[in-house]
Amino acid sequence: MTRLAVSAPGKAFLIGEYAVLAGATALVTAVGRRAVAADCDDPDRPPASALTEAAYAHVRQFLSESTGTKAPGPLTSVDTGSFAAGARKLGLGSSAAAVAAVVGFHLAEAGHDLEDPAVRAIALRLAQAAHAQVQGGGSGADVACAVLGGTIAFTRGEAPVPVAHPAWLHIGFFDAGAPADTASFVQQVRAAGERDPAAHAAATAQLRRAAELFRGGYDSTDADVGLTAIRDAVALHNDGLRALQRLSDAPIVTPTIATIVDQAARMGLAAKPSGAGGGDLVVVFAARQADLDLLAERLHREHGLAAIGRLPVAAPGLRRDERPPLSSRMSGFFRLGVDGRRDAVAAATHIPRDRFAALDPGSLDLGSADNLIENVIGTLELPLAVATNFRINGRDFLVPMAVEEASVVAAASNAAKMIRAGGGFFARSDPPWMIAQVQLTAPRAGEPAPQPAVAAIHAARGDLLALADSAHPRLVARGGGARDLLVRVLAPDMLVVDVVVDCQDAMGANLLNTIAEVLAPRLSDMTGWTAGLRILSNLADRRRAHVTCRVPPGALAGRGFSGAAAAAGIASASRFAELDPYRAATHNKGVMNGVDAVALATGQDWRAIEAGAHAYAGLTGAYRPLATWRLDPEGWLCGAISLPAAVGVVGGATKVHPAARLALEILGATSGAELGQVMAAVGLASNLAALRALATEGIQRGHMSLHARSVAVGAGAQGAEVDLLVHRLVESAEIKHDRAVLLLHELRSESR
Repeated sequence: MTRLAVSAPGKAFLIGEYAVLAGATALVTAVGRRAVAADCDDPDRPPASALTEAAYAHVRQFLSESTGTKAPGPLTSVDTGSFAAGARKLGLGSSAAAVAAVVGFHLAEAGHDLEDPAVRAIALRLAQAAHAQVQGGGSGADVACAVLGGTIAFTRGEAPVPVAHPAWLHIGFFDAGAPADTASFVQQVRAAGERDPAAHAAATAQLRRAAELFRGGYDSTDADVGLTAIRDAVALHNDGLRALQRLSDAPIVTPTIATIVDQAARMGLAAKPSGAGGGDLVVVFAARQADLDLLAERLHREHGLAAIGRLPVAAPGLRRDERPPLSSRMSGFFRLGVDGRRDAVAAATHIPRDRFAALDPGSLDLGSADNLIENVIGTLELPLAVATNFRINGRDFLVPMAVEEASVVAAASNAAKMIRAGGGFFARSDPPWMIAQVQLTAPRAGEPAPQPAVAAIHAARGDLLALADSAHPRLVARGGGARDLLVRVLAPDMLVVDVVVDCQDAMGANLLNTIAEVLAPRLSDMTGWTAGLRILSNLADRRRAHVTCRVPPGALAGRGFSGAAAAAGIASASRFAELDPYRAATHNKGVMNGVDAVALATGQDWRAIEAGAHAYAGLTGAYRPLATWRLDPEGWLCGAISLPAAVGVVGGATKVHPAARLALEILGATSGAELGQVMAAVGLASNLAALRALATEGIQRGHMSLHARSVAVGAGAQGAEVDLLVHRLVESAEIKHDRAVLLLHELRSESR
C-alpha cells in the first residue's frame, strides 16, 4: 500500500517584510525546500512540536464538525530537515511549512482533494489559526505562501492574490551566516515606533514606496525596464531598513549582509535581506542566472560566503507527493539475502520490484555492450550494493555502490550512522562550471611577446563567448552556456584559453570538446598563433561539492575505547595527512573508495573523477588530503570535504546501462549537483570509517573479518559453508587462501 505524504514549500519575502505589518502589500514567493508530513516509522523522526500539535488540533476539530468526513488518524510526523544549514535553520519559513503540511496531510487522509480551491481555502484558514495561536505577531504571509505556493501579493486582512513570476527574472539566495530572531526584531522596531512615531512613520513610508516600485518592476515584461525598477526599489528598501536599524538598534543589516548587498550592486544586481534581516538570508535579483553564479563565485572566493544552491522560486504549494520520503535506517539490512534486500529497497523507494531484474547477471547484453565500447568479447560484473544511514541536507538517501573490495560498503554505512547522530551531512555545490581549453603556440621561435595575442583575445571576449554558445543552443535554452573566458600565458611561446561553461546537469565532456573545436579557428585567425589541443580539463575545481558534518563523541565509542579518545585520534590522523604527502595519498585512497563506488554504480566517468580529485589535492603545490577532521570546542568531531564533482544525471552511460539507470532511480538524486554532494558525503564517511579504525583498533580487525568472506568463497566454500569457514578463519587470525583450503577440508570432513 502506498503511504500518504503531503508537502508544503518554504517561503522568501521578495519585498515588503516590515511594510506589510503597517498595511502595505508584500510580495512573497514559495521556494523549493519542503516540509513533508507522512506516515513514518523512522526511529529518527522528529517529535511533535507545539506548532504541529496546534495544527492537528485545528484540523481535527474541523473534521469532527464536518458531516460525512472521516476523523483523522494520529498526529503525523513532519520533516523539515531540508530547511537546515548545518545545525541551524535557514529563514525560509520552516514552521509555516510544517503547519501547512500537517493540516494538508490530515485533510487528504480524510479524503479531501488538496487541488480543490475550496479545500485550499480551508487549509489556509486552519493553518493560519494554528500558527497564530502558537507564534502570533506575524503577518501570516508565510503560511499563505506555504499553502498556496507560487508568488503571492499579500496584504493583511485581505485574500492573497497570485502573481505571475516574470520569465526574465532570476533569483538567488545567500546564507548570511547567523540566525535571525524575527519576533525580537519586530518587537524592537515596534517599541522604537512608540518612542519616535514620526521617524518610524517616515521609514515605514519609504519601505511602502519601495514595495510599490518593486511591484512595477516585477510585473514588467521587459528585462531591462524591470531590473532597473527592482534595483531602485531595493536600494530604497535597504535605506529604509537602515533607518529602522538606527531607530531601534536592531541589527537588521549586518556587516555580512552589507557585503553581499554592496558586491551585488557593483555587479549591476540588486540584493536585500529576505525577512527580518539580522544575518540570516539575502535575496538577489538578476536578469541572468550567469550573473548570480558569477556573484556566488566572487563572494565565496573573496569573502567565504556561500550561495544556497539554485533554489527554485514560485514553487508549488500544498500537494500530495508521489514518492514519500524514505528512511535510510534499515536495521538488519545486511542480514537479508539478495532477494530480501531488493524487497526492502523496492518498498522504500516505491520502485516496482520487477525493475530490479536490471541488476541480474547478464542484464547488460552483449549487443548493448558492443555498442558501448570497441572490440567487445564479453562483460565484467561487479557487486552492486546499497549503503544505508545517509542523511544529507535533511533528506535520506539509499546509496548504490559498485565495488569489489570487502568492507567499503559496510564501513561507509556505519560511519554514516555515526554522522547521522550529529544531524547528518550538510552539503552545497558550486555552479556546474567546467573548462574547455584551447592551446595556442607561437608560429615560429623568437616571435614577439604574447601580450598582443592576449589583448586581441580579451578585446573579442564577448564575440567569443557568443560563438561558444552558438555551438550548443539547447544548452543555452536550458540555462547553461559560456560564462567566462580566461587567457593564461604558460610560456613566452604558449598560451591557453580557458572557456568556463555551465554544463547544467550533464557531465559535459562532449559539449566542452565541441566548444573548444568551434573556438580554435577563430582564436588562431585573430592572433596568428597556431591552435593546438582543443579539449576539456578534468580539473573541475569550479564545480565542487562541499560537505561538512559534526559527530558527537559518543557515536564514535567502541569496544575498549571512548568516543573522546577516538575523536582525538581521528583529528590527529587528519593532521598527519595534512603534513605528509605519503600519508595523504593513502588517506585520499580511502576517500575515493566511496566516491568511485558511487560513480561506478551510477554510470559516471570515474577515471575523470579520480584525475580531478588528485589534481585538486595537489593544486597548491603540495599534495593535500581531500577530507579533514577537527575537534570543536565542545569536543565534537567536525569533518569537511571539497571534491571536484564533474558528474551528471543526463547523457552517457546513465541512458545506456540498465543498472546505472536503476541505480540513479534508487538514489533519487534530482540533479548533477545533488549526485556530486552524495559522492562527496560517501567519500567523507569512508574516510571517517578508515581513520576511526586506524586510530583505535587498527584497520585489520574490521577489514579482514569482512575480507575473510571473499577468501572463503575463493577457497571453494558454498552455501552454509561460507559463514562457518569465515568464523574459523577469523578465529585463526590467519586469513589466507591456503589456510582457508585447509579449514574447509576439515569442515567437510567433520560433516561426513
